[in-house]
Amino acid sequence: MKKFILSLLLVFMAAGSSVAQDYPFTPIDTAFASTNYLLLPPGFQFSIVFQQGQPVVLSNGTTKPSRGVNDFIMYVPNNGSSTNGWLFINHETADTNTFLGDGGGATTMTVSKVGNSWYPTGPFKHMNFAHIGLTRTNCAGGNGILANGNILTTEEFPPNSNLELYNNGAGIRDTTDFGGYKRYLNFGWMVECNVQGDTALRKMFQMGRFSHEAAQVMPDGRTVYLTDDFSGGCFFKFVANTFGDYTAGQLYAYKQVGNSGTWLPLPMNRDSLNNARTVAQRLGATLFIRLEDIDMDASGNIYIAETGADSVDLSSYITLGGVVANHLVPKHVGSNRYDDPYGRVLKLDPVTLGLSVLVEGGTASDGKTNFASVDNIQIDRARNIIYLQEDLISGTRGRQPSYITSSSNWICEVYALSLSTPNATVNDLKRFANFPKGAEATGGYFTPDYNNFFINVQHPASSNGAPFNVSTTVCITGFPPLVGIEGEGGSVPKRFELNQNYPNPFNPSTTIKFSVPKDGNTAIRVYDVKGQLVKTLVNQRIIVGNYSVDFNASELSSGVYFYTLEAPDYKGTKKMILVK
Repeated sequence: MKKFILSLLLVFMAAGSSVAQDYPFTPIDTAFASTNYLLLPPGFQFSIVFQQGQPVVLSNGTTKPSRGVNDFIMYVPNNGSSTNGWLFINHETADTNTFLGDGGGATTMTVSKVGNSWYPTGPFKHMNFAHIGLTRTNCAGGNGILANGNILTTEEFPPNSNLELYNNGAGIRDTTDFGGYKRYLNFGWMVECNVQGDTALRKMFQMGRFSHEAAQVMPDGRTVYLTDDFSGGCFFKFVANTFGDYTAGQLYAYKQVGNSGTWLPLPMNRDSLNNARTVAQRLGATLFIRLEDIDMDASGNIYIAETGADSVDLSSYITLGGVVANHLVPKHVGSNRYDDPYGRVLKLDPVTLGLSVLVEGGTASDGKTNFASVDNIQIDRARNIIYLQEDLISGTRGRQPSYITSSSNWICEVYALSLSTPNATVNDLKRFANFPKGAEATGGYFTPDYNNFFINVQHPASSNGAPFNVSTTVCITGFPPLVGIEGEGGSVPKRFELNQNYPNPFNPSTTIKFSVPKDGNTAIRVYDVKGQLVKTLVNQRIIVGNYSVDFNASELSSGVYFYTLEAPDYKGTKKMILVK
């Protein structure tokens, strides 16, 4: 489910270990009290931004009650601001709604911070998906804003037939063919949306059809990592052909190889993409048990929530050619069944492709820290802390205290863990929040300064009483100000910067990093010593952030070249040397 964490490459944390062990809150000890409220550490508070049932404006100007099951949150800053911007909220629904459109949906709004509280500053708007064939089960989305300023929302649990799509009378009623395929094949994709324009743009067929949970947008303007919420699911990566244009590229599936790994290219025709997971398994991709949210730390390492499941049969996927991930092998209980009740957080090194476990779920020695079914994750890159949000799949086997027997009384919590903790276990987790009865903690997303934390109280028990008897989006404030870190936590550049390419000299490829302090058209161009244009690497509107772009000079001769960063009110130039 689940970040102007834009596709940022935050190099400022290279020496940030001095604050890594300092948590910005005093952990709460709820002793597992069942409550109908949101409990936070001393000094922290929340403001309600949006709730299920509030009136949303439709494209025809009328208003209707909003959907619920608030899930993914995306905060899109106004020119990098941590106090005003746009908010995008998914609705993880698959129901029939004559006014809002069948299936799932999203609500958008402008928001601002006044004092310690956040408020909507414009109407709640219902995003219309009808022109792209509707959407369904909008779970999480892209963790980070695309270089072009747009965002990604996901469609989870794709149906296997039109009958399943209609769901026995409650779901998508129009089951006529769409786009040359059966209607059910139009669901289960990433969807690109423009939040400022309140517009759903397109289904991202090139990113494959599977149970999309989340995506990590990378700072190269091309790469997007994709998780698959399925027992026997795979881990994917999409690489766009062109910086900032994600409509064409190559989809890969991850294959673990010892302590390393490799990426398996998938056929890019639509029929294969309709069945991306099956194709990946036949190629020998690694199998996981329900991959959920994904995030990136300041060094570029990738973290993935794996929620787990009770005793699942992976036989059919192993028969196809899929290989069970190394960390799941000890979970084997016979006959290709794997018992993984608590889940974990994984760490991927994107350079070596080594995959390791950051922390396993389970019960801590205090008997109170019951960590299981991690769903959403969000990394505070300024403080090097990951926030783990629960979505319990069951209340048994130590995932809840024994006296809590009803799902309406389940307690989901948000735990924090310093990423510098060596060999972390559940004993190292610090409880940050205790959610209202029955509610899932989901959608956590920081503002660029890491001092405001949006999160959803999803589907709480209706017996809780207001305000937490319906799905609610809140913003948590109270984080102590960061000291000695440039530009609002280091994530928002204060000025245009064009860094020296690396490596330099190079042969045949090199990387150019650059920073943009405000939204607008930006170009990166390469020239030869005569001043003639050799190649345009970037030329489009991009938003505030720190980026990198690769330059491949395999078709050029050795020599000196110049590259420029050009914006309406800035131009910078640097020299690089190609040696063959």
